[in-house]
Amino acid sequence: MPSPPFNAAKAVTFDLSRGQIVDASAGPRVLVPAAALFALCAASSPDAAAAFAGAVGESIGAAVAKRFESAGTSAASAGVDEVADHLGGELAVAGFGNLAIERWGRALVLVVDHGPANDGDQVFELLLAAAVKRATGFDARCVRLARDGQSARFLMANASAAEKVGQWLSGGTPWAEALARLHPSRVQGSA
Repeated sequence: MPSPPFNAAKAVTFDLSRGQIVDASAGPRVLVPAAALFALCAASSPDAAAAFAGAVGESIGAAVAKRFESAGTSAASAGVDEVADHLGGELAVAGFGNLAIERWGRALVLVVDHGPANDGDQVFELLLAAAVKRATGFDARCVRLARDGQSARFLMANASAAEKVGQWLSGGTPWAEALARLHPSRVQGSA
């Protein structure tokens, strides 16, 4: 069964007579300045910031999962491109930027352009992982690889690979080299 297309029509409704913003799949929303939101996360305990990012990510992932289920399929059985299209649409509707994917060997890299704040990348790591996990059931971990102005790259991987890459990055390994280390080339004739 084909995957449903992402359709942003009426994804968010502004009811000014009631002073409400409603997301068609998740209920009431509020508009707050991005800088204030990320400042609040930075001032919060790590557990509180993680809970916030996880809740937002789960909401995004639930909207994606619901859309696939309504079409008689699941995000877990859909292709990476179809799921990324829906995740990107939901992130854009929520104001978290534009999502694209890159494949580096078997590694999946999520690229977020025009996200709301440079200092919110830890929030993005948790948000993206929670969204993918809720949408697909894949117990994803996310590691920020690099930020270049308005563009940030995040590796989406299992716990083991994410931990390795995080350690390599902390040790000063360039992100492209860290991704290459995940997939060492096989020497012909070796066992």
